[in-house]
Amino acid sequence: MRMLEDYEEVALIGYPYDGDYIAAVDRNGDRARLLGGELCGLDGATLAHQATALPKYYPQASHLVIATIKGDRLVAIRNY
Repeated sequence: MRMLEDYEEVALIGYPYDGDYIAAVDRNGDRARLLGGELCGLDGATLAHQATALPKYYPQASHLVIATIKGDRLVAIRNY
């Protein structure tokens, strides 16, 4: 899909591991910006626990997604 921006890499807990991240995204025009997130299953956490923790830290206009990361690329974004 596209290369990750530097600020997105820093905001993803568990990066640079490949995989699915539960993340908050902000739509800015036609481009989605990852505001932050966490590698799914990090330290044994369930996806539900991770999802409930994220929204309180991000703006109201953002929403949760599953972002697939491979290397330094954002491969896919799926609504949670």
